[in-house]
Amino acid sequence: MKFTKDLSLGFSSYVESISFILKNGFIKYLIIPLLLFGIIFYFGHQFGSLSTEAQNSADTKDYDWGFIGRMWLLIKVQFYALLKFLFVDATKYLVIMFLSPLLAILSEKTEEILTGNQYKFNLRQLLKDVRRGIGIAIRMLIAEFGIVFLVWSPICWMLGIHEYIYETVAVLIGFYFYGFAYVDYINERLRLTIKESWKFMRKHAGLAFAIGGVYSLFYKIPSLVNTDNNWANMFLDNFGVLFAPVLAIVAATIAMHKLVDLNNSKYAQKQTTDVTQTP
Repeated sequence: MKFTKDLSLGFSSYVESISFILKNGFIKYLIIPLLLFGIIFYFGHQFGSLSTEAQNSADTKDYDWGFIGRMWLLIKVQFYALLKFLFVDATKYLVIMFLSPLLAILSEKTEEILTGNQYKFNLRQLLKDVRRGIGIAIRMLIAEFGIVFLVWSPICWMLGIHEYIYETVAVLIGFYFYGFAYVDYINERLRLTIKESWKFMRKHAGLAFAIGGVYSLFYKIPSLVNTDNNWANMFLDNFGVLFAPVLAIVAATIAMHKLVDLNNSKYAQKQTTDVTQTP
């Protein structure tokens, strides 16, 4: 079955990506996710605290500030809640957006090592790749939010579907969109339009689920460990930032090379010297 084959390809590419990263010195690129991890960790905790404080203020019975004051307080509650959502609950998409320049460069470097393909540095093209990466991440966030909260959630409510089933399906939906966002970096270099990229990923949905699934589990599994310390919980919730992005983009590039043979890319230049290929 095509779906199962693509799923297996995605998982096996993650296994290969570990040795690839170690062999080719990609460990140094983890410094940037480490810095991003610190930023997200700090601001996520701060916004979470502000959201809680604002909510506690809204719950108090001493409304001495009148109607305007209560409306302003409501706006503050929603604003801090939104920031908390972005820096805590939607971290996986923020990471893709913030790391877009790094992910685009890493994907190119991975392809170069695998195939000898070279892409002449072009700042305009890099900015275009970054803009598309951010745009795709935003589209995926909106699409996932729309499907989960505007379609799937009402269906579960009307049919009385158990919360466990709701959560499982919601997570699986996220797998697809995360994977799409990473594979699209390669589709961009192949000059596929966003519409063509959508069509490609529908055809190879198994690959998207595998790439996005492992990426997501790097966040999900540590977050299942519950401690009595808010800082520790925040650390575990965002632990995936350290390794998941680099692993995901390398795995996506390896998988796409096996799927479409990037040697045939007509938009790349070949190295004039021999290149040792990594299987």
